[in-house]
Amino acid sequence: MALLAVPASAAAQNRRFRIGWLVFGDASMGEVDRSLKDALVQRGLIDGGNIEIIYRYANGAPARLPELASELVAQKPDLLLAVGGDVIKALFDADTSSIPIVGGVSDSPVRAGIAASLARPGKNFTGFTYLTDEMAAKRIELLKEAVPNAKRVAVIFNPLHLDDELTFARRGAESLGINLTAHPIHNIADLDAVLRAASASGADSLFIIASRLTNAVAAKIAQYGREKRLPVIAAWREFVASGCLLSYGPNRIVESTRIAGYVEKVLKGAKPADLPIEQPTKFELVINLKTAKALSLTIPQSILQRADYVIE
Repeated sequence: MALLAVPASAAAQNRRFRIGWLVFGDASMGEVDRSLKDALVQRGLIDGGNIEIIYRYANGAPARLPELASELVAQKPDLLLAVGGDVIKALFDADTSSIPIVGGVSDSPVRAGIAASLARPGKNFTGFTYLTDEMAAKRIELLKEAVPNAKRVAVIFNPLHLDDELTFARRGAESLGINLTAHPIHNIADLDAVLRAASASGADSLFIIASRLTNAVAAKIAQYGREKRLPVIAAWREFVASGCLLSYGPNRIVESTRIAGYVEKVLKGAKPADLPIEQPTKFELVINLKTAKALSLTIPQSILQRADYVIE
């Protein structure tokens, strides 16, 4: 396995590159973070070898992110790394010395203020965005194809997550004659009230806009859907694994491995400001047939034949 070629100045000092990695969860790390860690190794970036990784773990507490981000910045690493828009933003706000920041976000880096544009970020962050706003209309189409009688769809979303998926979902719903109602959720404690409001709206289906918050309550939404016989669709396969009916969007576990390439480029001297922020290139359709059976739904063969993964 080839090791990273370091600049002459670094070699002369006989030092490792130091990476400060801020993790939203705990030391076990989630699948997305673990896939990124494996990708670094595959590129020859070995913790304890040619790089040293300094970890900080928020243990799922958003309030701790600013403090931990400041701790990492104080270590003066060569690069800061994270997955998650909220985590990246904490590093960006704490970093007053323009340490390069690399990572993945599911919201808009432009709206978050950490990039001037995707093509030319212009600041000290680059990496990957899982944002797929435009695919929202396609997800509505898939819902209608899977559940032809769907007429009233309740959208559950986090208004603090900087995306425009609701706008595109509305357009898709209007084109199919579907009535769409929006139900914001600001924290986990809101969920019961949000689900009651969705039912009160007369919803016959639920549409979840992906974010860290909605992902955290996906299993409860899926359970509610089964109890009330409401199909639930979303963007990430994690939602379907939690019991939702269908997802169409990027595979974050696979796509996150591409972030390792940015780490390598930056450590070799590239500037984040000049490296375009990449978007997903492959989308997967995932269907949960166990959930379909619980809802007494028969998924059309036209969809099953296109599915990339089916849970049976």
